[in-house]
Amino acid sequence: MHFFFRTYDDDFNWNDEKYKQHIADCMGYPMYRTTDSLLWGTGKMNGYYSYVVVDWNGEVFELISEQNDADFSYYSKWLISSIREYRKRGKMFMFLTRFRLIHN
Repeated sequence: MHFFFRTYDDDFNWNDEKYKQHIADCMGYPMYRTTDSLLWGTGKMNGYYSYVVVDWNGEVFELISEQNDADFSYYSKWLISSIREYRKRGKMFMFLTRFRLIHN
């Protein structure tokens, strides 16, 4: 998970065009706003296809694949619909984040 709005220098306002442009600049491809104010975008970076959804709190969820195939399309639709369903149920959508510590 990434929290882009925490590094955003201007006042965070979800429907602000400047914020949408900030995310687009960070990702390197255009972002679009859904009617329920989610941001999403897709593009190719470093040989990988990327699909990003930014939720209402500014949390960024990204799917990455070497192939832009039917499975990638399915999971892209799954991601945005899952985020909406969790919100509808009053829950917060998130992926488990694991950190691997390396000891010398």
